[in-house]
Amino acid sequence: MPAALPLEEIAHLDPASDPGVALPGFLRAILMRAHFVPAVRHALGWRGLSLTPGAAEAWTAKIAAAPGVFGVFFQETEEAPAGWTAGRFGLCYFPDPEEERVEALAVRAAAETQREGYRDRVRRFTTEAGFADLFGIAVIRLALRCDRAAATLALEAPERLRAIAAAGVGVEAGGEVRWLVAPGGVDADFPAWETALPLFEALAASLAFQLGRPPARLRESRHPACEIVASGEGEASRRPAPDLRTRLLRLTFGDPGGAVPFEKPALVEPGPVWAALEAGGQEGAPAEYRERLWWRAHGLTPGRSLEKRLLGVDERPPFIILTGFLGAGKTSFLRHFLEYQSQRHRFVAVIQNEIGEVGLDGKLLDYEVTEIDEGCVCCTLSGNLKRALHGILARFSPDCVILETSGLANPLHLLEEEPDWGALVRYDCTVTLVDAVHAARLLAEEPLAVDQVRAADILVVNKRDLVDDAGLEALERLLAGINPSAPRFTAVQGDLNPAWILDAEPAGRPSGARAPAAGLTHAASGLWSRTLHLTAPCEREALLAALAGLPDRIFRAKGLISFRDAPGVFALQYVCGRYEIAALPRADVPERFLTIIGKGPAELPGALLQALNAAA
Repeated sequence: MPAALPLEEIAHLDPASDPGVALPGFLRAILMRAHFVPAVRHALGWRGLSLTPGAAEAWTAKIAAAPGVFGVFFQETEEAPAGWTAGRFGLCYFPDPEEERVEALAVRAAAETQREGYRDRVRRFTTEAGFADLFGIAVIRLALRCDRAAATLALEAPERLRAIAAAGVGVEAGGEVRWLVAPGGVDADFPAWETALPLFEALAASLAFQLGRPPARLRESRHPACEIVASGEGEASRRPAPDLRTRLLRLTFGDPGGAVPFEKPALVEPGPVWAALEAGGQEGAPAEYRERLWWRAHGLTPGRSLEKRLLGVDERPPFIILTGFLGAGKTSFLRHFLEYQSQRHRFVAVIQNEIGEVGLDGKLLDYEVTEIDEGCVCCTLSGNLKRALHGILARFSPDCVILETSGLANPLHLLEEEPDWGALVRYDCTVTLVDAVHAARLLAEEPLAVDQVRAADILVVNKRDLVDDAGLEALERLLAGINPSAPRFTAVQGDLNPAWILDAEPAGRPSGARAPAAGLTHAASGLWSRTLHLTAPCEREALLAALAGLPDRIFRAKGLISFRDAPGVFALQYVCGRYEIAALPRADVPERFLTIIGKGPAELPGALLQALNAAA
């Protein structure tokens, strides 16, 4: 019997038991595991991944080679040789509205890219009828040998996806028809193969990395293709197009044995093969495929991201506690936080604590989630949290770990036990979500709700749109009386730019060109960010005294500094009155800067400026 591939290490699924579950589950595992180690994820070409809501397995993904967003969704199982199970996934491409490829889309699809809410529809592309059809460009085909001795990944796409508008496409203006596409003209001529291949390369390279080996065989065949002819009544037919080809590229890992899946195309009728080629390795592959990443991805080694080495205080990932009473909007806030981190190429490990046997929210999030069930934070989480953290850090290298507590959890108890888990993660802050509608009653009746506010480093008053200004002012006075030092923010549906409260994101950008300044919501009014570029070493004692005396309106600072009395580079992190300073493991980092975030008056204390040798 041929040696089995390490498929079990990628996903604990039986290919023979239920193909409709095993195939999408395996592809999901490939996608997710490719994002576990930031340095590897970046090398593989991934720039973001999100699970799409809906009945079918579906994801949206960003890659380095394309400005738009790809959508992948499970379509169906398909016939396979004996001993194999196979299935098909649809592949969509949603161009950036400013991208040149928009012009190659059909008029209707191009119009969608310019409509308000386009990006939101992309995120849920499988739930809106007909939306995925407008942007479909290819199919990805996956087959697993039932004895786990081989796996085949294939891409099938037309070189160009062409549509003819038999009746034309026009708009009426002033009683006359203005033709956008003349009758019988080309409505779409999209470079489908060229667009789909980079996504397939990232996916195949991810599989090669996880299997620890390159493909054993490559085979490509090209078949005559058709163009679509759309009538004015909304019906469509196909007709042969002598200048078009559909290409089917197949990569096989391991020992395929006898018959191999995907000998025939799925998108076109089987017919005479226009051209075919096969190679047993990189050297024999045609020039178009010889330097593809799937041949060498198995040699990538996990490592920590450059961002973590430069900006992290130490090797421990930052640890954020997200708390708030039942219904305050913690999961909504967490979704926005995860999306923000994903867009910045960061991997976040999520731990959730739920009361009851099943933690439902963990099934809804598109990141690796370790769920801690049957208990609440205040009485049973400490031991479980340490065990969960051990498991996460043994398998992954997250840029951040966030704990979403149960609504009935007391974070003060968890914070008291920081010595128990603090060796594994670096405590960053506690964010407490407050329900603007019910907070006054809860704070009057529930001591636990009061403790959640007391524990906060940052308070987010959610559901701001459901209370009037007078009610909001009264609530803010109440919160200030319980916790006067925590900065307060307002949000709607948990949507608050995480850059302002959780990440100063110093990247050496000139002041005024910083990422957090873009896309501010109404909730962020009164916030400011300032980067000081340091040209001389700091006075250590003066800096420590200045940090200890910072006013409450300055709640976040992060950067790289040097001291007059010590060699090397030091990372400084300040959060709501607490700070840490630690030496970097390398001294050849040229930048020296401190990015400061505050609310209200933007003046920086003279003592801080003097200690940093910075100008006002």
